[in-house]
Amino acid sequence: MLNDILHRIENCLFSIIVDETTDASTVEQVSFSIRYYDNKTNDIREDFLAFIETVSCTGESISNIILDYLRAYNLPFDNCIGQAYDGASNMAGIYRGCQALIKQKCPDADYYHCSNHCLNLALIDSCGIAHIRYMMGTIKEVINFFSDSPKRMQALRSEINDYQGEYVSLTNKKRLISLCDTRWVDRNTSIETFLELYIPIINTLDKFRHGKLKDPTAEQLFHAINNFQHIISTCISCFLLSDIVPISRLLQTETLDFSSANQHVEELLHKFEQRKLQAQDYFDNVIYSHAGELCKELFVTPTIPRHAVLSYRKQNTPVPNPEIFYCDRVYLPFLDELINNISGRLSSLKCERIILLSKLRPELILRENSFELSKSLSKQFADRLPSPLQLNSELERWQKKCNDLLKMNEEWKKKWINELIKEADHVLFPNVRFLLIFLATLPVSTASAERSFSKLSSIKTYHRSTMKQNRLNGLAMAYIHKDINIDADEILKIYCQKYNRRLDFGM
Repeated sequence: MLNDILHRIENCLFSIIVDETTDASTVEQVSFSIRYYDNKTNDIREDFLAFIETVSCTGESISNIILDYLRAYNLPFDNCIGQAYDGASNMAGIYRGCQALIKQKCPDADYYHCSNHCLNLALIDSCGIAHIRYMMGTIKEVINFFSDSPKRMQALRSEINDYQGEYVSLTNKKRLISLCDTRWVDRNTSIETFLELYIPIINTLDKFRHGKLKDPTAEQLFHAINNFQHIISTCISCFLLSDIVPISRLLQTETLDFSSANQHVEELLHKFEQRKLQAQDYFDNVIYSHAGELCKELFVTPTIPRHAVLSYRKQNTPVPNPEIFYCDRVYLPFLDELINNISGRLSSLKCERIILLSKLRPELILRENSFELSKSLSKQFADRLPSPLQLNSELERWQKKCNDLLKMNEEWKKKWINELIKEADHVLFPNVRFLLIFLATLPVSTASAERSFSKLSSIKTYHRSTMKQNRLNGLAMAYIHKDINIDADEILKIYCQKYNRRLDFGM
């Protein structure tokens, strides 16, 4: 199975995707995957190759492991054009980090911080707004209050099933979802569920605070969420983060390329900019109206926080009504933080190499001068291009081809690179095809390596924690690569060749 994958990667450009985790036996495991373009199937692939046991997580140690495995797999260093890791200092350090040491051996292997990690860090920074931070902390306490006790959980389930109000009838949610401590994008699912079950939660807390025991925690949490500040903050967070969730899931797609990722991120930022320009209209018609409906159900009056006479650390200008206050003090600052942090953290999508290669897209190449573009591309990729002297004339033909594609279907503006490569014939457009494959091979995220961790936890469990590395990798390959057919006769033949003295038959 491993030989089949290595045979596909042979002579292809590839990128390294690596991440680390601890297995059930508390051993540090490095997940090693390769991203490449398969010319036979015309697909971008990210294939898992091995779990590698390591006793040290320094940049030098991990880089040596990667280089040793590249040598063992006979993968040329010159064909390595990218490397994707998380942002840990041992991996991303510019002097002694893994990426810097790998780049000494593979000069074209630029480092790319996982874009999904970058988006997650942008959300962590953005949620530092006081009202949003307080709201998330309160929701976490409420969820823990119910999840820590089966009795409370059962009371909440009964309240959800019994309540037949118009607001709750719009949802089929039956239980709360814990706030994820690491993946902040996934917090939107928890917040959305909390918002849909807001009334049953309030009613259940009210029963516990007035019960025989008069639970003081229930009393505290009831007053913490049964107010307009918490309701409007929850609505603001839910409606803004809901636009980011699809982008996060998209960035985890194996076949996604940098140009398409940048396109979708730009669309998200443009959407947020429009929300900012039309802030009052969107806030009034969507967020504030939704919060107002919930307040009517709970008999909560929209109010603003108490106005302090003197304030030295924050804005304290009097505001006439709650609508303007929460739009100016919570919604707009949170929106600004999202725009600034997302554009800043995902700036790697706009590096020079990616911007240059993205100009080959149909909607962009028609604006370019073919001579200037060929000059720029030749300067950076001359030693790799199949026919560098023909690049200018080839780009002129490619412009005409792209113009025809757009005339037939405007959807080509949004097509991913793997679809575009199929239109670049290797005979008519050898240089363009190579450059598009180069762009498609650059790693957008480390999601494939992280997905292998779930397989690792399924294979190496507490009861099988003494499993050796060779067996672990064999089971992992069979579990992860279910698309590869296993030839029993071939396996038997290999077994006979290795252990001939143990057998009474030959092949």
